[in-house]
Amino acid sequence: MEQFEMIADNAENIYQLIHAESGRRLDPFDIVLQFKIKNRTEYVSADVDVKATAEDIASSGKSPNITSYARIRSEYVNDPDYIFIVLSLKHKVFSERFPETGMTNGVMEVVSYSVYDLKYISERDLSYNPALGTGQLQIRDIHYVDIVNRTAWEFCQMLDAKFIRSRGEDAWLKMATKYQWIKTD
Repeated sequence: MEQFEMIADNAENIYQLIHAESGRRLDPFDIVLQFKIKNRTEYVSADVDVKATAEDIASSGKSPNITSYARIRSEYVNDPDYIFIVLSLKHKVFSERFPETGMTNGVMEVVSYSVYDLKYISERDLSYNPALGTGQLQIRDIHYVDIVNRTAWEFCQMLDAKFIRSRGEDAWLKMATKYQWIKTD
C-alpha cells in the first residue's frame, strides 16, 4: 500500500495513480487503485488481490483461492471493463533470535513478483473449486501462468463452463437467475 501511495505522488507518471485504498475485511481485493490518464478525462479503477508465497516452501503458490465465482462473474456482468489484478509476491524470511532477551527479529524480503489481470489467465491455469460457497477460482501455480487475450464475455463463458462441468446446468441456471445474469421475462 505504501508503494502505491508513493507512485500516486509521482507527478511524472502518465497514468497518474490518483488514489490507493486498502480493502476492508471480506472484500475480494486487498487494494483499490484509481488512475487518471494524463490529458484525458476518463478514470480507471483496478481491484488488486495480493498473494504472498514463500520462496523456501515448495508447495507455496499452488492453488491459492482468488475470489468467488459468483462475485467475480457478477463484477464482469455489471462492468465488462472491470479490472481485477492478482499481485503475487514471492518472499523469504530472515530471522535471528537473541538468547539474552528471547526475542526474535525477523525481516521479510520480496525476492520476485508477478502481476496478472484475472480475465487473461489461461483456462488451463485457472481452476474452479466447488468446496466454498458458490465456488472459488484458484490459480494452479501462481508462479507460472500463461496469458490469453479474451473479452469479458469470453471470460464469463469460460467461468460458466467450469462451473457447469462441476455442478451441472441446473445449478448454473438457478445461480444465474439469483444473481440476475439472465432475464427470466
